[in-house]
Formats: sequence, structure tokens, C-alpha cells
Amino acid sequence: MGGLYVQSQSAHLTARVLAAPCEVRGLAPVAERVELANGPIPAGLFEMGLRWFLDNPDTERFFAVRWDGRSYRPVVPPQVGTATSLAYAPPPGVVAEFHSHGRSRAFFSKTDDEDEQGFRVYGVAGRLDTDRPELSLRVGVYGHFSPVEWSQVFDGPHPGLRLAGEEPDPTNPMQGGE
Repeated sequence: MGGLYVQSQSAHLTARVLAAPCEVRGLAPVAERVELANGPIPAGLFEMGLRWFLDNPDTERFFAVRWDGRSYRPVVPPQVGTATSLAYAPPPGVVAEFHSHGRSRAFFSKTDDEDEQGFRVYGVAGRLDTDRPELSLRVGVYGHFSPVEWSQVFDGPHPGLRLAGEEPDPTNPMQGGE
């Protein structure tokens, strides 16, 4: 699709996101992209964070991933979470950040859109009370967002998650569920 794209690059991430679709004649086609300069994040790091989310599915929680010069490391800042809210100071210099929505579905809320104004990968986990929790992923370029796939961010298979948008939600009759 053609249009106006926003692109940014840091030492750890390169991303291009469609900001406004439109027809632009005479220019070569461009596509959205996301690339982690230090390779994909180990899936095991996300799995550790997911287990921490699952330990308390009634409380929203947050963790991030930072590149320390040799490898990716988890970062868990001080935070206060309830069943429907989360307060924390976003740690600087992170490549990706993830938060949970507890028993609710994995979606980016209006509050998430307003809070996630940096340049990084964002994820939200939900339905933590089910056999297959849900995950939504996106890349953010200063308030412009684009969905990303698991394989664009992590190495290896995901830990038994239902990736939002990839499979029908069995609880949503509009998606062919029961």
C-alpha cells in the first residue's frame, strides 16, 4: 500500500510504519518493516515474563527488554498494578516492553496508545486465566503503530500463546467462535 511512512533507526531497532495511506504516483513502492539490529529477542525471555504475568492474572504487570551490549536482559521497574490499571516509570533504553491485561483480551487500549509514544516494540498479553493466553504485538515509531509478527521479534516458537489476529477468538461470535 502506498502512502506516507514514518521511519526511524536506533542502535537497536529500525522500523518503518505507514502513517497515512494514500496514492503517491511516481515513487517506488515502500513496505512497512521492523528489524532488531542485535537479532531476535530470545523467546525464553518473553516466556519468563509470561510466567510472571500468569503468577497473578488479576493484576496488570509490566516488564521490558534491554540490550546490554552483549545480550538482551529483562527489566522490571517498580510498579503498582490493579485488575484494570498499571502505573510505572518506563525504563530508558529498552528495545521492547510488555504489559498484561490480566483476564481481559490482549488489545492495545486508548491509554496504551497515549502512553506508548516511544520507539520500540510493544506487546500486551491477555486472557491469562485460560489454557492459551493471548498476545498482541506492534512496533511503535513515536505514536505511529504497526502490528508485527512473533517471528519478527523473537527467536523460536512462542510458548503456547494465541497470537491476536492470527487465529479466530473462540469467545467472539463475529470471528467464527462458538
